[in-house]
Amino acid sequence: MAVITAENLHYAIEQKRDELYEIASQQSWTSPEVIHVSQELDKLITRHVLAIHASEHLNF
Repeated sequence: MAVITAENLHYAIEQKRDELYEIASQQSWTSPEVIHVSQELDKLITRHVLAIHASEHLNF
């Protein structure tokens, strides 16, 4: 897995969110493509939360 900075991760989340809204505006929110992009966004957000959590534990 590539090393990603917090700034790059935040940018990736914003880009994926924009992609999700764009696709959803053209298709149903329950379409397979929208669900797939939503799951990708979920993974990015989870990585972000875990990175924050790990960072907080390193500061103790």
